[in-house]
Amino acid sequence: MPDPSEMHEPAAGYGPPAEAASPPTDTVAPEPWSHPWHDRLGLLYHRAMAEKIRRQPALLEIARENLRRWMAAEPDATLSQARSEWQRRLDCESVEEIIRLMTDPTEEGHRLRQSTPFAGILTPEERRAIRDQLL
Repeated sequence: MPDPSEMHEPAAGYGPPAEAASPPTDTVAPEPWSHPWHDRLGLLYHRAMAEKIRRQPALLEIARENLRRWMAAEPDATLSQARSEWQRRLDCESVEEIIRLMTDPTEEGHRLRQSTPFAGILTPEERRAIRDQLL
């Protein structure tokens, strides 16, 4: 039987806790296909869309048309709070403010991205390339 003193190292023999030694969570990709992974993917998609909109502000018309089409498809339905907010902001805010909202990494930005009207701005190839970065 081993000497019990050999089974325990003094505390000084250990390094920092694993979480202290690991990189910050914003640089570590979440588990593929998990909910956090999809959230990260949505933010990356919106950053790419924002860059396209910055170069071609007329692309905002795609978002406006999406909202019009969604409202026409369900005229009696109440728009979600986020979609109503996007409608108001697309009508009133500057391109730079819309881009800021699209790429906001906070909970507020996350909430708005859950009801994004910006579908159709990225090509399937652009979306695939972004997704492949996370895999």
